[in-house]
Amino acid sequence: MKKIKYKYNNDGFEGVLYDTENNDDRLLIVIQGLKGLELPEKYAGLFSGRGFSTLAMSYYGGEGQKKDIRAIPLEQSEHACNAMKILGFKRIGIYGNSKGAGMALLAASVVPDISLVIAASSFGHVMQGTGKASEDSCKAMVSYKGQDFPYVEKGKLFSDFIKRCLKEHKIQLLYFFDEWDKKGTEENEIPVEKINGDILFLTSTHDESVPAKRDAELLIERLNRNHFVHGFRHINSETGSHNLGYFPVNNKMLPREKKFPEECQKAREDTLELILNTLDQWAV
Repeated sequence: MKKIKYKYNNDGFEGVLYDTENNDDRLLIVIQGLKGLELPEKYAGLFSGRGFSTLAMSYYGGEGQKKDIRAIPLEQSEHACNAMKILGFKRIGIYGNSKGAGMALLAASVVPDISLVIAASSFGHVMQGTGKASEDSCKAMVSYKGQDFPYVEKGKLFSDFIKRCLKEHKIQLLYFFDEWDKKGTEENEIPVEKINGDILFLTSTHDESVPAKRDAELLIERLNRNHFVHGFRHINSETGSHNLGYFPVNNKMLPREKKFPEECQKAREDTLELILNTLDQWAV
């Protein structure tokens, strides 16, 4: 196993390559919802241990990178793919969980070298970014070549959230993102039809953080409308939570995880097997 570190200021992206040196031309990029490389590297260790060279990558929060989810330059994935091709990797896939899943779909929509996307518990629309306007003229959460993506404005999001909590007689994180997501239109959906490869959507009926199942169905409708020429699947778990990734985060904040811990863990194990099977069958 050989590890190679990349720095944003030098290489245009932040990451650590876990190279299995087994002459396999497949390379999996792993990104997550949290900043930093700690969690992506856990996945890199997992997948490289199964024989897949993996690039653990962070898209914000590092030295030289954006500090907030505002105008995240998708060129980072482009630079990463170019660096991996120089090393001899020909088939490049990308896998993300939660916010990282949406970022994976967005990256693949502008980088034609990515021929496989695995998106677990993803959002479906490009949202307005966080941070101050002085930090970047682009307002969306992502940008490409200095240009904004069409995005869903926040509007009176907090008051909408409070109204929903009062209506449902409980407080749930899902309501915040659900109310925001409902403002989305076809214009600011993730342009998944531009992806140059297969897509696997992984969701849960009991996602208590984002309306990932609804958004996956929405994006599949978009693929069908645009006569998408590559393969795509949507596999939904009836037992898991928002945390379908093998290394869950913030489980204590999810009621389903506290109520059904064994079922949620089994869903993670099943999801990992789905991902490994997808990687085994992956072809350009």
